[in-house]
Amino acid sequence: MSLAQANKNLKFDSRMIERNVSVGEMSKEELKKHLDSLPDLAHNVETFTIDGKNSSNEEEAH
Repeated sequence: MSLAQANKNLKFDSRMIERNVSVGEMSKEELKKHLDSLPDLAHNVETFTIDGKNSSNEEEAH
């Protein structure tokens, strides 16, 4: 894979977004359009505490 192809694959990588916008490889409007197109996956989260216990009903896991 060429460097150009690797950069293209990382265009929307969260570590590269600020750089891509600042050097003009991506506009803020293009970024907003991309972010708006992403699905809402909030229902997939699992809340936990530092001690490792699930903050939801503990008895469901047993």
